[in-house]
Amino acid sequence: MKGFKAALRWAMAVSVAAFLLALGGLAATPAVAGAMEDAVKRGSLRIGIAEEDFLPWIGRDADGNRIGFEVDVGQDLARVLGVTPDFVELPFDDLPYHLIAGDVDVIVSALSVTAARARTMLFSIPYGTTDYWLVVDKDTLPESAKDGEYDVAGYKVGVMAGSLAEIAAARFFKQAEIVPLADEGAARDALENSELNAIIVPSPYPTYMMERRPDRFLLGSDSLFSTSEAVAARPDSLRFINFVDAWITENRGNGRLDQAYDYWFGSTDWMDRLDKTLGESDERPAGEAPKPQEKAQ
Repeated sequence: MKGFKAALRWAMAVSVAAFLLALGGLAATPAVAGAMEDAVKRGSLRIGIAEEDFLPWIGRDADGNRIGFEVDVGQDLARVLGVTPDFVELPFDDLPYHLIAGDVDVIVSALSVTAARARTMLFSIPYGTTDYWLVVDKDTLPESAKDGEYDVAGYKVGVMAGSLAEIAAARFFKQAEIVPLADEGAARDALENSELNAIIVPSPYPTYMMERRPDRFLLGSDSLFSTSEAVAARPDSLRFINFVDAWITENRGNGRLDQAYDYWFGSTDWMDRLDKTLGESDERPAGEAPKPQEKAQ
């Protein structure tokens, strides 16, 4: 038995040593020199961010500058690291590819944590959470809606194509027709135009819609599901992810993350920074936004 235990300990030691040796070998390669070290040496942090506008996460002010919650997060990460933020705008769906290719150091773009994505990238601890809601059109409610039942034949539910909302809709709706659209803006437009009976969209859009049209739109249920958003980095960026985790923990503790979140998602103050000629939209509600509360009975 003692011999067996000794052999086992030796095997474990050899395995650990081999792992550390391999890790050391990796560390000598340019890729694992580290995104953080590369950024500091370069003097800038290349932040992958979606080129699409979806305020309050990401958008543009009246002068065309990038603004939004994600932009604030990226800017402060760069500031604490002591470098300049360099926002690299890319199609949202292409961000993971450019991260792995080394075109950007990190992704800060409301990227939801999923097991599938974690196979090719590292995630920080979450810095944000998003709830998804079913928003229904009162004018097209089926008879069964009084019992909270919307999964009926002929009922059309809009979702953003290829999104987590589309996956969730397949779980919740077996009889209703799920209608994929290009983006959440297209889904909201289709509901406005009575082309759909309901849509699944993230907060704070339901609040904005109900504020603008309280006579027409309401929540069809409690939150259907939630996602957690995190900073993503290449698999060789363990030190960088440790830095980001520390930044998130520190700014949760001192209240700065909550303050930023409340500004972008709990108020409409930021709308004064938008182009006034754009007119009213779901990103620019008529007044101060209440919390989502009303839902169909």
